[in-house]
Amino acid sequence: MIITRLTSPINDDDLQQLTALMQEAVSLDASIGYTNATEQADAMYRFWQCQSDAIAHDEVYFYCARIDQHIVGVIGIEPCAKYNGTHRGEIFKLIVSQAWRRQGIAKRLMQAAVDSATQLGLRLLVLDTRTEDFTVALYQSLGWRVAGEIPCYAQSTLGEYQATTVMFRYLTHG
Repeated sequence: MIITRLTSPINDDDLQQLTALMQEAVSLDASIGYTNATEQADAMYRFWQCQSDAIAHDEVYFYCARIDQHIVGVIGIEPCAKYNGTHRGEIFKLIVSQAWRRQGIAKRLMQAAVDSATQLGLRLLVLDTRTEDFTVALYQSLGWRVAGEIPCYAQSTLGEYQATTVMFRYLTHG
């Protein structure tokens, strides 16, 4: 497995693979901004098309885990564009294909994002994750701290409103 930075323009094969990865995650009830994998497939594809412009302008960075040229995981980092927030960034869309889970891919993707944030000079990272997910414990094991919980934050694929846990991590610079 290799971790690569996604570049712009995103080629059509990668667009298809990233869309399929998101569809799989949503079909497994992942909380990544969508509620229906089939009905929202076009929206997911458009999401990745839009990210191509953001990547080109260094507004967002994505890292992909690849096995034999196949994308099995992805993570995004978005530096804050606000003048008073240039020291921070947000981690989002950490997705690993179900067939490749529990092999350290999420940890390697997270490390790639943290390394990228450090190189960008960021000092603080934030993320949010569904409170009831295993991801809270995963992130804590990687040095993230809980800032708090927001009830009824996102709607699940079943239409239920679920809480999210907001987390943060300080970065050290050598």
